[in-house]
This record gives sequence, C-alpha cells and structure tokens, in this order.
Amino acid sequence: GDQPLLKERSTEDTAIVHAKHRVSFAQLNDRAHQFASGVQASGLGVGHRLLLLTPNRPEVFEVLIGAARVGVVVVPMNWRLSPNELLDIAIEAQADGIVVDPSLAHLVADVIPQLDPRLVITLGVEFEAWLRRPWPEPVPVAAAADTVVLQIYTSGTSGRPKAVLITNQNLSAKVVGVAPLWGLGADSTTLLVTPLFHVGALSWGLTGLNAAATTRLADDATAATLARHLRVDGITHAFLVPVMFPGLCKALGPRVDLPALRLIVYGASPITLQVQADAMRTFGSRLRQLYGMSETTGAFTEMPIDPNPAQNERALQSVGRPYPWVDVEIHDPATGQRLSDGIVGEVWTRSDQNTIGYMGQPGPTGDLLTPEGWLRTGDGGYLSTDGLLFLTDRIKDLIISGGENVLPTEVEDVLASHPDVAESAVFGV
Repeated sequence: GDQPLLKERSTEDTAIVHAKHRVSFAQLNDRAHQFASGVQASGLGVGHRLLLLTPNRPEVFEVLIGAARVGVVVVPMNWRLSPNELLDIAIEAQADGIVVDPSLAHLVADVIPQLDPRLVITLGVEFEAWLRRPWPEPVPVAAAADTVVLQIYTSGTSGRPKAVLITNQNLSAKVVGVAPLWGLGADSTTLLVTPLFHVGALSWGLTGLNAAATTRLADDATAATLARHLRVDGITHAFLVPVMFPGLCKALGPRVDLPALRLIVYGASPITLQVQADAMRTFGSRLRQLYGMSETTGAFTEMPIDPNPAQNERALQSVGRPYPWVDVEIHDPATGQRLSDGIVGEVWTRSDQNTIGYMGQPGPTGDLLTPEGWLRTGDGGYLSTDGLLFLTDRIKDLIISGGENVLPTEVEDVLASHPDVAESAVFGV
C-alpha cells in the first residue's frame, strides 16, 4: 500500500479498460499481490531484473505494481527492436525473469538459452494459470526513496540505448505532483495510446492510477480509432505525441464536439508550428505541451494554451515553465557556467524527478549528472525574462556555417511552412 505505484484501493471502481475487458482497483490490487507472491516464490527478489515484452494491456500494470512490492526491477522492452538488439539489452540487464506476450514470444527465443532466467511466463492462458497457483504470502520489501523500480531504455538518439534507473522518489515526485495540475481524479477517464516501454506512457498510466482515474488503453493508434475513443468513451484526459495530430484533427472534422474532454497533453518530440496551429483549432485551450526525457521521468516543463486568443504567438513556441518542484537553468555546455536570460546554452534541470543514473555506465552517468544535482539534458535552449523555456536544438546538432550558428530546427520550420513539403530534416555536410 505504501508503494507510490498504486494507492491501496478496495473499491470496485474501474481502474483499467482494454477493449471490452475491465479491471477494478480491487482486482488490480489482488492480481498485483498474486504476481508479487509468484515472483518471490520463483526466486526473484530485491534488485533482480524482470524483462517485460508486450503491447499495451492491463497486465503491464499488474506486473509493475507486483514486482515493486517485492523489490524486483521491471525492464519494459521496446518490441520494435530486432532480436539481436533485444538479446544485447537482455544480457546487459542481467535479466532473471521474462514476461512476454504470445505475439512476441519469438523475439526472446534466443534470449532464454543464453540467460537461463529463473522465470519465463507467457501472457494469456499460461499467465492466468500461473497467477492462480497457491503461492505463499509474499514478504513485503520496505521501499526507500532511492529504491530502483523501473529500468527504462532510452530511444538511442545519441547512440546505443542507455538503461535509465527510475526510483520510488522519481515516480513520487512526478506522479503525485502533476495529478492536481491536470485535474485528474476519480471522475476522470484517461486515454493511454503510446507504448508502455516509453517513460511518457508509463508515467501517464501511473499518474492516472494514483489519482483513482480510469485508464482506457487505446485499441490502436490510428486516427480513426483515437477519434472514436474521444467521441464515445467519455475521455477526459489524453496524452498524445505530435505526429498523431494531423490525422486525428482530420478524422474529428472541423466542428468536433467533445463535451467530456478537458485536457490533452502532448510531447515526446518537437511540433511544427503548422501542426500546432491545426491542433489549436481543433482542441483550443485544452492543449498543454510537455517537455522532458527518460532521465527526468518524463515531462518537467509544461506550456498551457491560453484561452485568450490574443496569447503571444511567440510564447506558444516555448515549452512553458518548469513544475513548481523543478529548477531549470541554462549553462554553457563547455564551461558549465550559468548563462543569462536570452542566451542560448544547454538546458540543465534539478529535481527529485531526475534519475540516479545509467545502469553499469559510470562514465555516461558522470556526464549526465553534476555533483550539485543538476542534469545536463543535451538540449539547446534559452530562458526568457518571464521564465519561459525555449528549445533550439540538440547541442550536438548545431551547424556552424561560415562562422554562424545554424539551428536545424529553424530551417526545418521554414521548410515545413511550404505547402508542398510534408517532412524535412536538416543537417550539416
């Protein structure tokens, strides 16, 4: 009950909906308890790694919560990786157990003989039978703030994916902090679309559960399906990524009426001005842009859309302000010196959301975190005099041409404004 992943609930209120399957908070709690019992009885304990390879389904949260109660670290795996990539990560993580969806079982065929894990379970019939076994009562593990509960792999935009360690403290800061800001509560129904191996989806799902909201797992991520969910399922809150907006806005049409919808937060990638303008026409002031990364347990800044249509157009291009418990500064990436407002440098952040580092990588961890607790994001940006954060580009992507600094995103925004340009990517040669 003390675990920040799920407050103790004994009600029959719906926690998760997937297709026609509903799981109450009481059922979620009971099944997580059974999972904790089985995992511990199988020989997995504090610090052991459990690979989770599955599309979005309710069992993901049963595994997350149950594992955390006995100190087992869940490692959600990107099922879009190749078998060789998955094998490399599984070996690096020193996995002691695997939970896999039957549709993805072929991806771990080469992993099992090389790791010889203590536990391998396939979701579905096998998982249900395993869960019903008369396991002994689990011995609960006291949860400290720095106890690692999740190991999330980065998307690898700067090379080989890194294993980000997420602690109880990280989740407590994020999950508990944002719920009141988003108006999440027992009367809310959230839509979870993005894959649960990403920190954005994980923190979104856990925030909803912690706030006693109902979480609906999307049937799929197509525009038509998302439009249907928003229209007929009473969705009050949704987390989307910018690439979803063009198709969704078209599917909803120009005169959309979504009386239940209160808030759409979006992030995980940059948004062009054109896509943002289209989304604003459809959803108006219900939009909020987020900025964060795996290493910060997701978003740490937020930009609301002002219902006043006269909102400064330039302000809309920012990623907003840090949450009240988050510090953000701009520093010179070479010297580490703090820079004044309006000067472009590297975005640094400090809060309890920050990871304690990368598993088994002291060098990259040292590059990421300063002794004073700051996290170097690797993103270029600047702060305005009124506290808004503006991103420019990845520090490493800056192009120096003829002695001038050229930001690829600025050129891409110009190209994207042309009606004949669908997508663009700018880089130095």
